[in-house]
Amino acid sequence: MRAILSPSGAVVCLVLATMLAASPGCSALSTVAFWVYGNNAPAKFEGLEGKRVAVVCLDADSLKGPGSEADRIARTVAAKLGYNVPDITIVRQSEIADWFDSHDQDVTEYTDIGRGVKADMVVGIDLESFSIHEGQTLLKGRATVTTRVYDMQRGGDVVYESPSHEISWPESGARHVTENEANFRTVFIHTLSDRIARDFFAYDKVEDFGADAAYLSNN
Repeated sequence: MRAILSPSGAVVCLVLATMLAASPGCSALSTVAFWVYGNNAPAKFEGLEGKRVAVVCLDADSLKGPGSEADRIARTVAAKLGYNVPDITIVRQSEIADWFDSHDQDVTEYTDIGRGVKADMVVGIDLESFSIHEGQTLLKGRATVTTRVYDMQRGGDVVYESPSHEISWPESGARHVTENEANFRTVFIHTLSDRIARDFFAYDKVEDFGADAAYLSNN
């Protein structure tokens, strides 16, 4: 069977080939072998497997319900978990939205949502900050998030926590505002959601290495 490379994989291969050309010898070969074969990252938390899971992202300053970025992050993270975590059942975002609509009071606890939609687990994402502008002339995505998993079968205990941290993209440099800002926002939300979701399934770190290059090659 012939392997077919994704666009990001092709970019990575090109970069690795350049590394080999620039640094001939055993050390370069070892580096390439490490990238290709020995750089898998395991899941940090595997407890979502076989569970009914609600993914909720809220503005941590107000906790009044999903806003535009928060809602898109929740939907994207939920989709990634549904695709990558074995035997998971994802609570539909429309079901979560219906629960919000039927509750006039401010939402202060992710466990309230979990009970309301009958979830086994809640992935609660606090979106503490979100921006895509670096000054007046540059685009650079920055978001600060905290992720917690609440086990509703154990009374809502927090069974996993990723402490507050900033995620920025592109990691190196920035893009000029003359680019399509809506497209940049979409790609950043996708990248941010991917970084959040990867706590819960194994992935190849080579994908991180090629992410910026893949975007730049298409813009």
